[in-house]
Amino acid sequence: MLRICLIIVCLLAVQHLYSRETRVRGVEGRSIVAGSITPEEAERRALENAKNEALRRAGIESHIRQTTALSMSQTNEQFYQLFSAFSTIETGGAVTVRNKESKRTIDPSDGQIYIVVTIDATVRRFETQPDPAFKIDVQGLHRSYREGEAVSFSVYPNQDGYLRIFVFTNNHDVAQLFPSDMERNRKLNAREVANFPTIRGIEYAAIRSANERQEHNMLLFVFTKTDIPFFERNITPQTVLAWINNIEPSLREVVVETFLITK
Repeated sequence: MLRICLIIVCLLAVQHLYSRETRVRGVEGRSIVAGSITPEEAERRALENAKNEALRRAGIESHIRQTTALSMSQTNEQFYQLFSAFSTIETGGAVTVRNKESKRTIDPSDGQIYIVVTIDATVRRFETQPDPAFKIDVQGLHRSYREGEAVSFSVYPNQDGYLRIFVFTNNHDVAQLFPSDMERNRKLNAREVANFPTIRGIEYAAIRSANERQEHNMLLFVFTKTDIPFFERNITPQTVLAWINNIEPSLREVVVETFLITK
């Protein structure tokens, strides 16, 4: 994972959303338990299927936007699923689960084990579509880094905005890379290159978080037109995705980049 190291060389506004919300009850999703798909992974997939069904019931089409091409092997199934979750962002609406029940069942037609998740949820319909003029260009990242190597990159926005950067690994580690205690939040100016790290005296170091030959890392760039802080203390893929999905599509741009850290 990227870690910020010292170099010792020297609101969202509150809106009335009720007219855009629909409550649905007893929505089911299911997933098979087989092969490399564990009961825990099957439950996660079943929940996502239930959320998609909740969107459908609320009359919201699934407008999926692919942000980048996968630049790694798909052999790491869990990391590939994580990548897919962030590189295909739902832009029609957001689902907030109010109640969830899960059970294991055997389908008599095929004898397979399934996890069935049933949810009650509130579906919020977005009023906007992504703004094609609101973009950032990320440059300078390599496909792989050696252990301990410094990582730097630049971001070029075509409009003013605010940036949050999250880093994920295939070992389930998640952190907010920017802003941080060392790098303060600031507005990025239109058509001005922003270099990262943003200040002298620190570096982003490529450090593997587990004793493996190589580690997949994913950088998630979330660029917003207004300053929308991420307040969750418990940073997980789910809390980050929920935060993104509660931002109107016209107010955000999401870019995903991946790389390897090797010995």
